[in-house]
Amino acid sequence: MGLKEKRIIQAFQNDVFPGLETEINRAAGYTVPLEISWNTLMEDRFSHLYNETFPKVYFIPLIEAFKVIGSDSMGVELLKSGLKNVIIINENDEHNSDRAITFEDGVLKINHSPVVNADRVEERTARITSLLEDKLEEFAESPADNTTDSTATATNEGSQESENQEKTVTIQELYNQSNVLSHEKQEIFSEIVAGLDWNCDMLEGKVTFGEDKVFDIQVLGTYSQNEKSWLWAWANNQSGIPEKFLQTSQAVKALGEIYKIDDLIAPKMQAETDPGVYFATIASVMAKESCYLPLDFKGLTVYVTITSEEVESKVRTEPALLCSHFSYVAANYNFPHKYSLYFYLKNKGYEIDLPGNNIIAKKGEDQILGIFDLKGRLMKITNSKITVQA
Repeated sequence: MGLKEKRIIQAFQNDVFPGLETEINRAAGYTVPLEISWNTLMEDRFSHLYNETFPKVYFIPLIEAFKVIGSDSMGVELLKSGLKNVIIINENDEHNSDRAITFEDGVLKINHSPVVNADRVEERTARITSLLEDKLEEFAESPADNTTDSTATATNEGSQESENQEKTVTIQELYNQSNVLSHEKQEIFSEIVAGLDWNCDMLEGKVTFGEDKVFDIQVLGTYSQNEKSWLWAWANNQSGIPEKFLQTSQAVKALGEIYKIDDLIAPKMQAETDPGVYFATIASVMAKESCYLPLDFKGLTVYVTITSEEVESKVRTEPALLCSHFSYVAANYNFPHKYSLYFYLKNKGYEIDLPGNNIIAKKGEDQILGIFDLKGRLMKITNSKITVQA
């Protein structure tokens, strides 16, 4: 490699690569270990193309693949624990993606010509994505693998605090973890009270439908159509709501403090559209309530969560019904299918395996199989006991 080529490589490292590295880490959700053999990425005749081909061959496919894998906290954690190193090198001018890109023992290796087939970005992206989805879990370390002696002797309280500090869950992830189960329970509650008038006693913490359907409530928050604002119940000092009916709203606030989510911590916020259903979906599942209910009072909507033995007695347990419900929600709402199914079935008490791009959930003799495309969109869900290879 002559002086001219060295200068071109150095210029790329100084001027272009830092931005690409930032994008790689942002897509993955953490600082990815990168080992780049710059001196091997050299084709003397094509050095003038490096600013164009290097990103296409090596870095853009990484970024796009990490966006798919790291689209939620579950994927980020799997990357952190399963991806030991990324090696970028050119040992033999290979330009076939299947041969050039490998993932063995937790090491992703891109051993590709720096110029040949540079425009096949999507092909390389798909190859990296497929390898990681198929094999990441195989090399992921369990929490016990990373536990030091000092950590092992720490108090449970200290360990929990440390764990919470490391979590980076977003409010959207909390919603995606909650939405499918919330939909199920809202459907059940709607069937129970269909066609019945209601009245509410905030001071008694009760809402009554018809003559005799009485439910205990927790007050979550209010949305004012006039002010276009949301106010959390725990911050509503003028309502006179007894403290014992604010426990769920306070639990949501605590959740926001753990994950540093401003929308769950700020007492009041401006909102052109009512965020109550969004917040109540999260609150009802995370606080293990039965469901939620919006109550309209002339321009003010009060959101309450409900505790109901009747709702809980009717939640779905049969695998076929769970599959049917998830299929319906997936067809009618926009959310990350694979991620949400994982948490829906976790909430149902299933143990989850992630072979390839699939989900296999087992609970006793019951089994549910979810099959997804590379973007995590549902292709098929069934309770048939089908053997799936990783």
